[in-house]
Amino acid sequence: IRTYTLDGPMQQVPRLAAAHGLNVTIGAWIGPEAEANDAELERLTAILRQWNKNVVRVMVGNEAILRGDVSVKELSGYLDRIRRITDVPVGTAEPWHIWLTNPDLAKHVDFIAVHLLPYWEGLPIDKAVDFAFEKLNLVREAFPGKPVIVGEVGWPSNGRRNRGAEASQANQTTFLRRFLSRAEAEGLVYYVM
Repeated sequence: IRTYTLDGPMQQVPRLAAAHGLNVTIGAWIGPEAEANDAELERLTAILRQWNKNVVRVMVGNEAILRGDVSVKELSGYLDRIRRITDVPVGTAEPWHIWLTNPDLAKHVDFIAVHLLPYWEGLPIDKAVDFAFEKLNLVREAFPGKPVIVGEVGWPSNGRRNRGAEASQANQTTFLRRFLSRAEAEGLVYYVM
């Protein structure tokens, strides 16, 4: 697994994006090693203090609970730590079911980033978009006071069959066209993966 931390060139992303009029959601990788997490959060803190003109969201962790890298309590502490030092909205990204089974996590975020990946859940293409919006709406209903964005959505263009889901360029195109049309109609914030 390749992870991208905020060291090296990644620290330059907000500045480089600003030069092209782009906004940035910046993230800190949270893994199983507390020392590495602390170093990553220090790098994030330095970036936010030095440059936050075009940073519109901060993500602390990406599927860290799903992978079992940290507990909800540990991730909540990391989130609170970053929320104390910035006015930029702070959240974390997890699949829909993690949010529903760990509702206390929502107390420590300014927004919820939900992952909707029906291919990985084995859904056939004709049911995939409805499934994604059904799960999105479950999260919205569970946390009515929190903004919910789609942190990851997509469909692979190639690869193995996953139960009823087939990876192909045609299915990727079909899924994205259908999803993006509904997302646009609903004014969703989303990130395609």
